[in-house]
Amino acid sequence: MTPLQQLIDQIRQEERLPDVVSGRCVHEIVEMASCSSCVDVCPQHAWSLDDEALRLDTALCDGCGLCMPACPEGAISIRYEILIGDWEKRKIVLCACEKAGISRKDGAIPCIHIVGTKDILKLYRNGYSEWVVATGRCTECMRNSGAKLSERVDQINSALSVNTITPISYRRLSSCEWQRISSLWVEDHAASRLSRRGFLQGMIEGSLRPTSALFNLHEGETDEYTTPGELLPTKDESTVWPYVPQFDAVQCNGCDACVRLCPHGAIDLNDTGERMYYSVEPQLCSGCGICVDICNAQAISVNKWSKPKHRDVALERMKCSCCGNQVHVPTVSRVRSQQHCRICAQVNHHKNLYQIVE
Repeated sequence: MTPLQQLIDQIRQEERLPDVVSGRCVHEIVEMASCSSCVDVCPQHAWSLDDEALRLDTALCDGCGLCMPACPEGAISIRYEILIGDWEKRKIVLCACEKAGISRKDGAIPCIHIVGTKDILKLYRNGYSEWVVATGRCTECMRNSGAKLSERVDQINSALSVNTITPISYRRLSSCEWQRISSLWVEDHAASRLSRRGFLQGMIEGSLRPTSALFNLHEGETDEYTTPGELLPTKDESTVWPYVPQFDAVQCNGCDACVRLCPHGAIDLNDTGERMYYSVEPQLCSGCGICVDICNAQAISVNKWSKPKHRDVALERMKCSCCGNQVHVPTVSRVRSQQHCRICAQVNHHKNLYQIVE
């Protein structure tokens, strides 16, 4: 291999390394975060997590991109593109695995499973409800780990069916059939390249009507973060949400840690003067799991693709019978029955406050 070819290969490899927006990572927000999504899904074991840091071994990373959709906060991104366009008055998305034997590079990505739920929903909201894919032999591929693109489509379709909304079509074609369709779109001219921000702006303005374009899967630090729930076409009481925080009001001690640390306000504390309550906004939940990690009462869980059992958790003000502090707890909380605040409920009040422990 010539030095020039080595340099080209090195540049290409570096282009495929993930960009990481460290400020979005849950481990930057909460030290006790347990999220290991990128570590678990990486087929090359390039990601590692210990008590000190989350690390990426760039020598092991092959740029497969599976860590992108796995990250709940969109902290990991690589510059890959898929092909979108109009076909017989239908809006179609074309993407193919690079191991499918596709000679044309437009729309070809390392693995079709790097397309996340948010990408599918963003395209669906602008009318792209038909997916045409080509793959290699997935069952024999070491990248065949984690959630699959077809599974994400099925999950979204199950949610859409509740409101009898047109489902997403998913078709797998042979490499020859896929390439024939893509060749009709992309000829001698380069397709328009659309960033996530540009795509959403075009959607809002109603001016996005290209014959073909390349939709960028990359999400940078300057791109506005949206949760999957915010992208669903309907938002009412019957909606099935991608992520739903759920309170166990009996176990909850009213510490408000979940409210303070939720990065998107999916859990909030409301006080009208007459009524105080926790509210759950499932459309704002990213599934990051921070609320679960920081709850020392194990009172919160996050359910996937479900309806919330209770959107509100009623709170009651009370005065701790031990320390005299004013606190609030769920009306059915075990702490309320003891008439203790969450601190006093955990200590032995028969001992002196300043007792020396030997």
